[in-house]
Amino acid sequence: MGLTLFGGGGGGGDQGSAAGSPAGSTPSSPAGGSGPGAKAKAVRDGVPVGYPRTKDGAAAAAVNYQMARSAPGYFTDQELRHQVLKTVMTSSALASQQAQDDQMAKGLMASLGATEQAAPDMVMRAASLGTSIRSYSADTATVRVWMTEVVGVPTENSKMPVSGSWSTYTLILQWQDGDWKVATIDLSDGPTPLVAPDQTVSSTEDIRLANKEFGAPRYAG
Repeated sequence: MGLTLFGGGGGGGDQGSAAGSPAGSTPSSPAGGSGPGAKAKAVRDGVPVGYPRTKDGAAAAAVNYQMARSAPGYFTDQELRHQVLKTVMTSSALASQQAQDDQMAKGLMASLGATEQAAPDMVMRAASLGTSIRSYSADTATVRVWMTEVVGVPTENSKMPVSGSWSTYTLILQWQDGDWKVATIDLSDGPTPLVAPDQTVSSTEDIRLANKEFGAPRYAG
């Protein structure tokens, strides 16, 4: 099991429900609702903003906001982290989420054994595998985002070798100041697939080189 990038924000509690869609949940458009009419209008502090007041708009916001919280710089740069949270969180949820994410970033870096010298080699990648709308109104939406994450330090004798994990993030969004904003974030494990039997684990050097060669998309859609 890999190390999940970030936990939740102490919201309504969706723990343990990721294995199946709850009653009333409906799938959104592919790639987190990035179809026609659901794309963001602008980028602020590296985060896409300005979504339509629709189900697909809420789904697209949920994916892109969670992607922003999964970028390497989010963990290593406190100023950037605070800028992102100021952009995506509701005004009432900002302070508590900022305190929690600061603590989690510090804990993650410690778990990785990351130093200033090793930071450029850290692998922190995340991708959305899909979304579902658990509930929706013009003012509030609950969106579940299924994500895969690859985290670790590709060095010999690493405290945290690069490994993958699968998570479901449940975000409650509210319509505030003309856009979707995050009120709470909850985390549960999985759904988690088996590793293909005909695949072998790449070497530390292969992972290190791939991390440098393949640029990660900053957001979806």
